[in-house]
Amino acid sequence: MMYWVHIARSIDRTTLHRDRCAEVPSTPLKSDFWEGGWFDYPDKERALLAMEQAGTTFTRRCTLCKP
Repeated sequence: MMYWVHIARSIDRTTLHRDRCAEVPSTPLKSDFWEGGWFDYPDKERALLAMEQAGTTFTRRCTLCKP
């Protein structure tokens, strides 16, 4: 199972999603560390570590997919 981390620097938030969540885009989007974007990880541990290192104030787990 893949996990997705959505970094939204404009609202200072990072969100963790599962790969089958309705909010995860079906096509790859351009992402940038400084602006944010969607990043995929092969396991939950790496995704959680990326959330910690994202540098955003707020972190949450998706309420739709509840990883």
